[in-house]
Amino acid sequence: MKTVLALETTRPIGARELNGFLSGLSARMPGCFVSQGPSTAGRLTVTILSSTPVELEVAEQVLDSLPQLCDAISSLELQQPVSRFAAARAAAAAAAAG
Repeated sequence: MKTVLALETTRPIGARELNGFLSGLSARMPGCFVSQGPSTAGRLTVTILSSTPVELEVAEQVLDSLPQLCDAISSLELQQPVSRFAAARAAAAAAAAG
C-alpha cells in the first residue's frame, strides 16, 4: 500500500527534524519504507510504502513525540492509501469501458 501524508508547514523544516519524523514513522511500522515526497514552500509530503494502510493516528503520535516539530506543522492530512495493483486494475477497466 502506498500512503501519502501531506503536511502544511508554518516555517521551513530542517533535515534533522524531518529525519526524526521519518525515523519515528519507520519505528512504529516495522517493514515499511518511508521517504520524503515532493515539497514546496509551506507544504511537505511523506510517502509510506507498507503492507497495510497507515492510520492518521500513527503519524499524529509521532508528531506529538517531537515537540520541536509540532510548532512547524499547521495541519497533517492522510491521503487515501492506494494499492499499485488496484490502481492498474482500475485504469485497465476504465480503458476497456471507454
